Amino acid sequence: MDRLLWMNKAISKTGEISINTTFCLKDLFDGVEWNSLSAGDRRNFGRAFKNEVIEGHVPNVRFIGKEQNNSTKYIKEHS
Repeated sequence: MDRLLWMNKAISKTGEISINTTFCLKDLFDGVEWNSLSAGDRRNFGRAFKNEVIEGHVPNVRFIGKEQNNSTKYIKEHS
């Protein structure tokens, strides 16, 4: 897995999300593309993306918590 390539793609895709929309990381990728990653790669990438969001490196996106299925939720906010 090329983490930098995936991270750039994820950050780019957040720019296409409408303001006040909640989403999880896998929503930013096609199902086939997301499922091509191993469970470990998805988990590790998810942690890395969450850290980027928390550190403010993903513009206008805020971490809002976890769902019951343990997926991490984010919200797209105003610029």
